[in-house]
Amino acid sequence: MRRYARRMTVHPFMVWNLYLAAIPAVVAVLLFRRPNRPGVAWFAGFGVWLLFLPNAPYVLTDVVHLREDLLRSQSPTHTYAVLATYAAFFAAGLVSYVVSLQLFRRFLREAISRRLVLPALLIVHALSIVAVYIGRFMRVNSWDVVFAPRAVLDSLLRVPHASSLAVFVIMFLVVGFGTFATYAVGEQLWARMKRLTNEVNRAVR
Repeated sequence: MRRYARRMTVHPFMVWNLYLAAIPAVVAVLLFRRPNRPGVAWFAGFGVWLLFLPNAPYVLTDVVHLREDLLRSQSPTHTYAVLATYAAFFAAGLVSYVVSLQLFRRFLREAISRRLVLPALLIVHALSIVAVYIGRFMRVNSWDVVFAPRAVLDSLLRVPHASSLAVFVIMFLVVGFGTFATYAVGEQLWARMKRLTNEVNRAVR
């Protein structure tokens, strides 16, 4: 039984990545849920949010370990458990990303011209994908911006190449599609929950 439990345990770094992925959603709730007059503390929090935002979609890149885990699987049950675990991790990362961006979008609609909201979101998305790329392929962390800025700069300078730009475009589109799909599903579920709640309230009355 213990041996089977060990096979079911996910990689510790995936759990750590999931914790990091939750940070931008938590910070976004604190920053953007209520309109606040930006001050020094707000801009500091915004910097933290922007630095940690890429950790949410970064969870998707852990798919590179999926094949290894499937090859180690010793039973169909364990294979299904591995697939379900990865799916849950990917969904959690996308949900954190969607929540962060939607709260940011709502804040922008009140802070700037609505014509600039979509360009601003696309810029933030592009910056996040660049950070995901250098995080996965060049092993740079969010906190390296503070503790190892030279390494971050060197990594950024290595990005503009044909191969890396191709990977960047693919990641931009894949994560963008996943984000849109997660948002659409969430909107449908939220609408159904609201209708169900209203029906229950009418029935109780």
